Amino acid sequence: MQTIVRTLGAYASDLVYDELPAAVVEKAKVCILDLLGIAAAGYARDNAQTALRAALRLAAPGKASVWMTPHTMRAVDAVLPNSVASHCILQDDWLPLSHSHIGAAVVPVALAVAEEEACSGRDVITAVVAAYDVADRAGHLSVPAFDRGFRPSALCAYFGASTAAARLMRLTREETVNAIACSGSVSGGVLQPWRDGSMEWSFQEAFGARAGITAAVLAAEGIVGSPNLFEGSHGLNRSYSGTNENERGALDGLGTHFHISDTCFKRFPTGGANQGSASVAYRLRHRHGLDYRRIVRVEVEIPRNGTHERMNYAGIPYAGPYHTVDQCFISKPFAIAVILKTGDMTLARIEAERSDGELLELAAKVSLREAEDLNGWNLRMRIALDDGSVIEGDGADIDQSQLRLSYATASEKFLQVTHDVLDGDAARELISHISALDKLRTVEPLSHLMSRRRA
Repeated sequence: MQTIVRTLGAYASDLVYDELPAAVVEKAKVCILDLLGIAAAGYARDNAQTALRAALRLAAPGKASVWMTPHTMRAVDAVLPNSVASHCILQDDWLPLSHSHIGAAVVPVALAVAEEEACSGRDVITAVVAAYDVADRAGHLSVPAFDRGFRPSALCAYFGASTAAARLMRLTREETVNAIACSGSVSGGVLQPWRDGSMEWSFQEAFGARAGITAAVLAAEGIVGSPNLFEGSHGLNRSYSGTNENERGALDGLGTHFHISDTCFKRFPTGGANQGSASVAYRLRHRHGLDYRRIVRVEVEIPRNGTHERMNYAGIPYAGPYHTVDQCFISKPFAIAVILKTGDMTLARIEAERSDGELLELAAKVSLREAEDLNGWNLRMRIALDDGSVIEGDGADIDQSQLRLSYATASEKFLQVTHDVLDGDAARELISHISALDKLRTVEPLSHLMSRRRA
């Protein structure tokens, strides 16, 4: 029986574009489009600007583009600011199994390495599909890992990045296995930044992106990775998750079920495990024309063992005070309160409201409780008003079209989030080019368009 890392590496190396279902190709395009839009919106944040300044100090000349700037540098350097910009407003995609923001590492790596290696759009799509699959499967035991304080996204990013880089650098099957195994030995990150409101959470995927490229280069030069990386007595699963139980479930459906298909997208800049609560609050606020000043209490019941909506993750139950914007991104009470108060949750509203006294009072009225009879996206929300009446909502109020974007809805979202930062003609051209990505001989048109900022 092959070990898990050897099975994943062989799968990633052997994947062929022509064997990908049309729906999987379409989903890869949606993931790339959505990620580029979020990155454009995120580049102005201090987190991304810090990463850019660091990259300019560290970088050597190269062919990879730094989005939203005129700079080019080596791929291993360009992915630092590109990945941080993709993740630092916490609106990038995520996968419910591993609870990881795989796109924030995979897409920057895929496009940067594709520029260096002159790869085609088909090459990029295949690499992205393989990378999402390997990364999410590597996070099969993520839930016990985050219960122990590790951040699964900081772990899975390395696997996704090394897989994408290995594919686009055209590594052999054995080299691909070694790149993935090597990246697993250097991966990791903890959840304490969510409690403290510090900004390094937004760099964790970027570190994985850089390390993934490095792992692929090392594999090409002969490094040999641990074949028992997952199963070993001192391997990743036992070290991070404290268990090896059902670890081979990571391989279920390999080659027939592509995990990129499970990717969820975010309507709001908050944690993936908060999207359901935020969506229900949004629906109730607008359906009933709620006046937040009349709210006495907000009770939210969350699945105890949910795969999507949940509260047992660092920072989610925090109800203020909010010393930094970063604390607001992960807080479920903040997400609910800002939507009930203002009608929406955007980066501008987060920055404007986080110190507002009325917002803090409203967040303090939000109580969270785990329930045994709920699962998946389901939840229950009850809003008690000052006249004794109660407004109720549940998982049926969640707009699933915003969680499972089609290319058309992804395009609408892209234009919305890039409206103030990206040239309008460039934005529309990007939508068109990514739609036809499988026909592009190189990805240079995408990089060129991502540098055309709104005047």
